[in-house]
Amino acid sequence: MRVLLAVDLHHEGREAVVQEGVRWATALGATLDLAFADEYDYSAYLIRDAKIRQLVVAEWEEIKQGHHDELARLASLVPESIRGEGRYLSGRAREALTEVSSEYGALLIATHGRKGLGHFFLGSVAEAVIRNVMVPVIVLRLPATD
Repeated sequence: MRVLLAVDLHHEGREAVVQEGVRWATALGATLDLAFADEYDYSAYLIRDAKIRQLVVAEWEEIKQGHHDELARLASLVPESIRGEGRYLSGRAREALTEVSSEYGALLIATHGRKGLGHFFLGSVAEAVIRNVMVPVIVLRLPATD
């Protein structure tokens, strides 16, 4: 069995999320893949002005390399016996994760646990994914940050 752990490379608690993903994958006897959905990469192509888009895309390529490096670092935290692959997805997280979820036995996804206006304005990727995927979803609570 393979399980997919969605990671937010911008969240300070990402190592803790990977550790929790390792715990779940070990308990399930599964291989653990990590996935990061790059929403900004997708959005850059929506810029209409070709010159500005070219500048943004060039700048984003540098940032993207840092994301790939961080995804590889996080994958190295997974014991070799259950380590799968790191998947760099492009597009809105909820759609990208929903699309690849059918390749897995289960999906592990963390939530910030926002409430009130924070939840209203920022929404919840976890909620949207849960509503749309056809595989079991295990929701992990992200550690609180300052």
